[in-house]
Amino acid sequence: MQRPQRQVLSAIILVAIAIAGAVFWWQRNSKPRGDRDTIVVEAGAFSDSALRDLASWCAQRWSGDTTAPPPSLRRPAQAVYLAARERGVRLAQAWGDGEDLAAGLVDAVSKLGDKARAATALEIFVVTKSEPAKTDKGLLSNIHRGIVGIESRENANVVRYSPTEVLASNRTHRKLLGISANDNAPKTIAYRLLYGRQLLVDLDSRDVHQMVRGNEIVDISSVTQQGVKSFSERLSTWMWSNLHDSGRMTYLYWPSQGREAPGRDNLIRQFMATIALGRVASQEDDASMWEKTATNIDYNLRTYYSTEENLGLVKLRGKVKLGSVALAALAIIEHPLRSRWATQEAALLRTVDSLWQEDGSFRTFHTPSDRNDNQNFYPGEALLLWATRIAETPKSPLLTRFMKSFAYYRAWHLDPAIAGRRNPAFIPWHTQAYYLVWTKTKNDELRDFIFEMNDWLLDVQQWDDVLYADTQGRFYSPDHDYGPPHASATGVYLEGLVDAYALATEVGDTLRAKKYSDAIRRGLRSSMQLQFADDIDMYYVSKRERVFGGLRTTVYDNQIRCDNVQHTLMATLKILGSGALPSAQ
Repeated sequence: MQRPQRQVLSAIILVAIAIAGAVFWWQRNSKPRGDRDTIVVEAGAFSDSALRDLASWCAQRWSGDTTAPPPSLRRPAQAVYLAARERGVRLAQAWGDGEDLAAGLVDAVSKLGDKARAATALEIFVVTKSEPAKTDKGLLSNIHRGIVGIESRENANVVRYSPTEVLASNRTHRKLLGISANDNAPKTIAYRLLYGRQLLVDLDSRDVHQMVRGNEIVDISSVTQQGVKSFSERLSTWMWSNLHDSGRMTYLYWPSQGREAPGRDNLIRQFMATIALGRVASQEDDASMWEKTATNIDYNLRTYYSTEENLGLVKLRGKVKLGSVALAALAIIEHPLRSRWATQEAALLRTVDSLWQEDGSFRTFHTPSDRNDNQNFYPGEALLLWATRIAETPKSPLLTRFMKSFAYYRAWHLDPAIAGRRNPAFIPWHTQAYYLVWTKTKNDELRDFIFEMNDWLLDVQQWDDVLYADTQGRFYSPDHDYGPPHASATGVYLEGLVDAYALATEVGDTLRAKKYSDAIRRGLRSSMQLQFADDIDMYYVSKRERVFGGLRTTVYDNQIRCDNVQHTLMATLKILGSGALPSAQ
């Protein structure tokens, strides 16, 4: 081939490569993928000196001084949201407009009125950029809640919502805007996304905090032995603060409304909470904690326990679940005053035994008897109960049935003939059960399956491929239907992973132990991000004694469900004794 022909051919090849690359880039970046639709947030960070000037001017203004804002606050701003709060309670809010931040602040302050005089803190959102938005994932996806503000405009009527206000009210963009589930928004309304900076000014101390989604980012360097110990202590504080004198444990708390969610409960999570209380009492070797835990057991049994022939049942709304029966028995077994409930324990154990089948499977419901779903959860909880009993008596005849169930559920979990059978929810319960029995038997099949499960689980954890840094470390796969991200899910995965780490360490598998240790630290980073830990993330919370130490469900949903806390607490208690964490970073 002559040189001119070679040059033409090379040019054609290069053009083809460029076109292919452009097509690949367009396909990769133009298609929404789960909750990862791209929204670029304008940084516009304030310098330390500008923050000091802002705090000083705000404090002066609230003391009655009407001096104009300093020159450092004459920076671009399209609008300013200002909310005056007294110990978390919002007294007044307003949007300010003007040619810059200073003018916007003055305008907003003038609109607040006399109610704002008692403020102890100011919540501020400075809009630095806005752009049109449609009622699609770019506007409505939960991942953007608390990051961007929103505006709707119909003729002369303009309504704006600060991302800090969205967080404080715990409402979705869809609900705020009145957009139906099928995205039928009125065509006469124009929507915009508002980007900017979130600030919290403490008027007493004159401290100013630049926030990201109403919080500060927890860096992975904070996940040390001491950092996690403090985190765990705060989790424990929430549990004891939400255990009522009657022995009842709070199930679901709404920080935005300062009250419990009425009519909500779940016995599996209630008895897991009992187990968590007991493990804290054991760790602290505290007799008063054990007595409070006993009060909780008494309350639960008094409220939910009944018998049918010789079987012990825990029933809620007419349902008796294998998981709740198993965990009720486990809560009793782990208490030093176990004999106090010997009759109930024996009856609960008989119920679990009655739901076991000769092929190794479990029926998952006693009532209704025709239900057999939730196989990813309840059998693992029952096997953890059996593993605890086997650990007490290693030569127990129960071991034969346990191993038969192990063989059944290993095949069930890995069955390639059923699409989607493999599910991360299965893994932590079975890992904990199998590891506990492995410590007594050293069975190679148990060891290998624990590793197989947890190696696969690592791919469900998010780290580099996240849109916002505050979601790093959570266990969530937007490309699979495993369920939404949830604090309790990350907590229970950590419970299993720490046992997998301990196993890898014990058998000398250092490479695998390192992978599990990294995953544990990343998961803890995510969980620590969700904790109500200080005045910054509780800027809108009025009843802080009910909230402190609790974990939000996600970074954008502040509901505290008891299993958000108890799973994570039980994981930290094990992790702190595992050697998986550095002593300092």
